[in-house]
Amino acid sequence: MDVRIVAETTAETGEKRREELLCLSLTDQCHSQLGLKLEQGKAVLAQLQGSILQHQIEEISAANRTCLCYGRSRPVHDYRTRVLDTLFGRFRLRIPRRRKCWCRLGQGDTLSPLARVLRDRATPELKTLQAELGARHSFREAARILETFLPCAKQHNNTVRNRLGKVAKDITDAEPPVCETLISHPLTVFIDGAHIRCRPEYQKRHLDVVVGKIETRDMCRRFGLSPQAATSPAAQVRRDLYALGWDDRRPVTVISDGETALPNLLRGATNGKVKHILDWWHISMRVQHVENAIKGLVQRKDFPGTTAIFMTPAETLRWNLWHGNIQVAGTHLQWLIVDCARVAKYNLAVRDQAQRALARCHDLYSYLTNNMGSLVNYGKRYRSGLPISTSGAEGCVDDIGNARMGQRRRMRWSPRGAHNVST
Repeated sequence: MDVRIVAETTAETGEKRREELLCLSLTDQCHSQLGLKLEQGKAVLAQLQGSILQHQIEEISAANRTCLCYGRSRPVHDYRTRVLDTLFGRFRLRIPRRRKCWCRLGQGDTLSPLARVLRDRATPELKTLQAELGARHSFREAARILETFLPCAKQHNNTVRNRLGKVAKDITDAEPPVCETLISHPLTVFIDGAHIRCRPEYQKRHLDVVVGKIETRDMCRRFGLSPQAATSPAAQVRRDLYALGWDDRRPVTVISDGETALPNLLRGATNGKVKHILDWWHISMRVQHVENAIKGLVQRKDFPGTTAIFMTPAETLRWNLWHGNIQVAGTHLQWLIVDCARVAKYNLAVRDQAQRALARCHDLYSYLTNNMGSLVNYGKRYRSGLPISTSGAEGCVDDIGNARMGQRRRMRWSPRGAHNVST
């Protein structure tokens, strides 16, 4: 079977052009391979793209040759060759340059009407796809995927990396649209950190990436950055806050896992007007460790103490912390610490189990003490429909950190590259 592909274009002036692109012979294909092969499809797309581009250039040039002041056609000065990268190939285009008109309306006119269109020598769609694949795969893998499925020119990993960096810089430098919302609406920021593998020349194993999510009553916005590469992390977070209508009078609530640097980042962005809340999930997990350690200690046959003295404080820890009884929970923890230390000192049979329970109690007590000002009545907030955990930020970690820079991808990152991908 022979296939002849013809392209027919109609300009705005009504002029029609018909061009035969290529002929394909499908007689040598076996019956199990129906339709076009990948290479044949690439050839068709490349030919069609080249034909459409040339017709568009001619139409734009013809439309811009007329002088706006006198209405006469300006002659062509010369022709220049320009290279344009697209998803469907790299093309050397013959671009006409017109003679400048010295009338009143043509003083600031350019010689080439396509100068603004061909500024980056690449189409926006190609740059977007390179940035998207470069953010989700290694740069070499992104280049290989593009070459495999599209008739584009030979891709290089440095090109993908540079395009990703440029897109990230444009996003960072762009002024976010200001959202008109009521000042009385609360604004909550869920923030968390992630660790990714660092390139060997930076002499460290991991890099820190900060990701988060800003939520209002009916809107949300995600953000991410690498503090080591960002010019001003606080300014970048401030721009994201402004995008959701934040101002100096609007309250901001930050929920984190207790890492000091995370709420400090928001304090720098808002000049200290932040209410920090400790994530309930991290508290609950530490309480669970204490409960399991105490339960394992008292269930031993050779346990010398009274079960109720150990189990009652351990079982009421979660209830007291949930209802905001911080002092009562701290007192129960101190009792457990004293009792576990006494058992570990005077009873050799259960020393290891008692020391393990003692370490869990010390860990929870230190965690609560270091974040005493961030503990609230979690039950009251939950019943009011307010967030109490960093689940919103955890989803951002999965999307930004694990999906793009996770352990399975075997890719190491520089601080600048990690910042570009997170942005």
